[in-house]
Amino acid sequence: MGLVEVSVRRPILTSVIIVILLFLGIYAFLNEGVALLPKVDIPVVLIRTTYKGASPLEVENLVVKPIEDAVATVEGVDEINGYAIEGTGFVVAQLTYETDVTQATLDISTRIRSIIGSLPEDADEPVVEKFDINARPFMIMVAESNLPPYMTKSIVEEQIAKRITQIPGMANVDVVGGRTREIHLNVSPKELVARNLSLRKLSSYVAGSNLNSPSGRISQGLKETSVRVVGEPKSVLELGNIGIPLGEDKVVLLKDIAEIEDGLAEERSKARYNGKPAILLELVARPNANVVEVAKQVKKVIKEVAPAFRGSISLEAIYDSSEFVEKAVKNVIRDMTIGTILTALVIFLFLQQFGATLAVAVSMPAAIIATFIPMFLMGFTLNVMSTLGLAISVGVLVNNAILVLENIYRYRDMGETPINASIKGTREIEVAVLSTTATNLGVFIPVAFMGGIVGQFFYQFALTVVFATLFSLWAAFTVTPMAAARLGGVHRVSKPAMILTGWWQKVYSTIEDAHHYLVPRCVRHPVRTLVFFIVLLGVAFYFSRYIGFQFFPRVDEGIITVSIELSSTASLDATDEVVQYVEKTLKEKPYVKSVSSNVGGGSRLGGANTGQVRAYLIEEGRRPSAFAIASMLRKEFASVPDAKISVNVSNGRGGGNSKPIQITLVGPELDVLNEKSQELIGKLRGVEGLVDLDSDWEVGRQELRLLPNHFKLAGLGVTLDDVASELRGYISGVKAGVYRERGYEYDILVQLGEQWRDAPSKVEELPLWTPKGFVPLKELVHVKYEKGPTAIYRLDRQRKVTVEGEVAGRSVGEVFRDIQPIVRKIELPQGYRFIYKGEIEDIQENFKRLITAFGMATFLTFLMIAGIIESYLFAFVIMLTVPISIIGVVPALLFTGTTLSIYGLLGLIMLVGLVVNNAIIIVDYAELLRKRGYKPDEAVIEACNVRLRPIIMADVTTLIALLPLAMGMGTGGQYRAPLAIVLIGGLIAGGTMALFLIPPIYNVVWRLKAYVSKGGLL
Repeated sequence: MGLVEVSVRRPILTSVIIVILLFLGIYAFLNEGVALLPKVDIPVVLIRTTYKGASPLEVENLVVKPIEDAVATVEGVDEINGYAIEGTGFVVAQLTYETDVTQATLDISTRIRSIIGSLPEDADEPVVEKFDINARPFMIMVAESNLPPYMTKSIVEEQIAKRITQIPGMANVDVVGGRTREIHLNVSPKELVARNLSLRKLSSYVAGSNLNSPSGRISQGLKETSVRVVGEPKSVLELGNIGIPLGEDKVVLLKDIAEIEDGLAEERSKARYNGKPAILLELVARPNANVVEVAKQVKKVIKEVAPAFRGSISLEAIYDSSEFVEKAVKNVIRDMTIGTILTALVIFLFLQQFGATLAVAVSMPAAIIATFIPMFLMGFTLNVMSTLGLAISVGVLVNNAILVLENIYRYRDMGETPINASIKGTREIEVAVLSTTATNLGVFIPVAFMGGIVGQFFYQFALTVVFATLFSLWAAFTVTPMAAARLGGVHRVSKPAMILTGWWQKVYSTIEDAHHYLVPRCVRHPVRTLVFFIVLLGVAFYFSRYIGFQFFPRVDEGIITVSIELSSTASLDATDEVVQYVEKTLKEKPYVKSVSSNVGGGSRLGGANTGQVRAYLIEEGRRPSAFAIASMLRKEFASVPDAKISVNVSNGRGGGNSKPIQITLVGPELDVLNEKSQELIGKLRGVEGLVDLDSDWEVGRQELRLLPNHFKLAGLGVTLDDVASELRGYISGVKAGVYRERGYEYDILVQLGEQWRDAPSKVEELPLWTPKGFVPLKELVHVKYEKGPTAIYRLDRQRKVTVEGEVAGRSVGEVFRDIQPIVRKIELPQGYRFIYKGEIEDIQENFKRLITAFGMATFLTFLMIAGIIESYLFAFVIMLTVPISIIGVVPALLFTGTTLSIYGLLGLIMLVGLVVNNAIIIVDYAELLRKRGYKPDEAVIEACNVRLRPIIMADVTTLIALLPLAMGMGTGGQYRAPLAIVLIGGLIAGGTMALFLIPPIYNVVWRLKAYVSKGGLL
């Protein structure tokens, strides 16, 4: 007995297998991770170097350039980005996708260690680490307290953040805001001169006298005693008792030459929530962790630790993406369930049999639930893409069941018993089912193994569809015939079924009559038919120019980010004033639930002149879309003087707030880069839909430059490095160890009193220690005021300036089409060039991969069809349904206002395997009839008449299953809709209209073959 016969004649065995698969599938479903989107790995290595007090130009020349040169020699490095800001240098190495990021990190670390000697002595050792782009906060919590700021931060870091990181699935917790306690030893230049004591000597004396050190142990018989030197003070004031040697047997106490202050570290950033000072906790989950479950555990932990604070600290989650993720995934499953129910109802309308409906109701859930088993074994998460693969598969899954069921009931109409009809009907249709399944699977081979971001993004989707399709094939050959044999009963239409389906039978009879009338006429008039479809195709291509395109669908997650930048000379307080205005404006809006802000860290490399405000909106159904709100806010904030304010909606991938339009100008000279970037901005301002246009280049921060007199320095026995080090200590302070209290450590900083460093004019009066005594700094250097950059950006070891903008009211692709001719017209000096980055770069790189995958899918499908029907010629005829599908795709996108994104292109790839199914069924049966003696025209007309019912059933059930997805209702709908809309439009055109195009072409091919054969050419 074969598989089909065993399944039909041994229903207990079949049911046992079903139960086992259902049990394992449910177990896998309950234990899979949950995430919004699949994990996408972009191999990136970050090298961070701190050079305290150095200007951006110094950081670039002394830190960033040497590191870039070292990184460039490592194999697998694809792109190098450098960032030089005040006191810190970053080098970001992006590797090729095939590179082992762990090995590359080790190689880069080795190269960095080899050049440490060439870096400035005062620079910290570079930190090399793998950078995970997926490590984005899934939850942001706010801690508010009436305790001193530094105490609140210590409690949050030590008692809350560390407890949360112990939760399974948590990666780390970043604490933003708050103040840090710092012990200040404030001295005056006069006191240093009087004692002939340099700032660095003083700090070394303090550090060397403030420590506890083990000195060994003494064994005495059966006892052992530890010996320790205990020199750490028990209070801050006790630091004043440290003796400072002055030479010639003179000693002075620290408290006699320095003011000891228990203070706070310099405030360079602020965090607020709803206008009140606060501390933000940004929670990052591990890859493939179930963020929904992790979020539940976080909330449970917060409830457990809260009583210990006795109301002194309150914790609240102001952003929780797990809620969005949970709703988005549940909505896909909801749409899948609705699609399954609707497809079963469609089958009932066609077959008028409750048994047939029950057969589908058994086989489809079995195939879907069983799919979770390989998903779990492959380490997939339940995300929008994997569950979307399942939902899309519902329409495809039922096709196999329909073909089998329709043939089984045809045999029962011929008088066969239910069991014999199930066996014979399934066996006869086996080849057709295998053929359609093979074409469906063939298109996913290039998708599953496509490289780049888009390949990783669609990997889980493609394999989920493959798994679901294979299980549907198994269900069609086992569960469906078994259920049809046992649940069918007597094959007659019951009275209730007749009442429920009578209206549809009338509608279907009308469709059938129209089909039987049109197909013969199409066959008799092939030229007219072909011209008609060519005209439709031409019209579709003409209107395709009005379809916008973008890399990723714009998703409303209910968060709007307002980025603020003032002039480079603006202080933290000046920036804070503007941020407070933005906060107040947002809080007055009825659709804003809460507001959080960060002053002094409003961009990736932001300084005191930048800020960022996040508005968390109320539920989606009770407000306008976030994109509409952002457009209104742009107009409102445009009038704020002396500030550049941009408004954008947090993107669907949870990433940062980088703008989609980015044009990078690369070249050697900063002045030329700035000039040409400003020229570009001026010409782009008239582009429709391009808003918040700006450059990342900012000149204007005042610099006090000290030009040394090398002759005088040499005469006094000091080097320029000595001057720079001592001056850095005067202005920024010198660390002199740590002060420990109750298990916490606080930095001790030796610095000049604030009155000596509160104005640039006082710098040149500062005394510089030399072996020959103190000398005023102004006698050794020439003081000059100039303006310098706030940050320097580099790309592949060249300087760069990026012009970026937001898109409103149009798609990125439409705006890009208008930008290109403007960019080409700008004349650049030799050695300078424009490079498109951001979403434009994503579109250019990944659309090419998808188009390549489309070509491969088309070619593989052609070869499969040729192998199945044993004819290259008729395989080509069948493949004509692929371009015909464009006739439906274009109007579907235009009427729904949907832009073409990577989801839409994936839909086009899927169409290749779906639209050919109807043509395969027609041509395969027509060939069977022709071999039985039918003429080609008679054979193809009869094939259309006989196969019309299963074709219409398959198309209608697929379309009905896709309809809930295409409507895009609820959270995450923007992810689901584009793919379903493309499939619906393509299936209507390529699947249904093929009934009228393939028959005349089939007949013409046979007439040509007969003509050529008669001429002796064949």
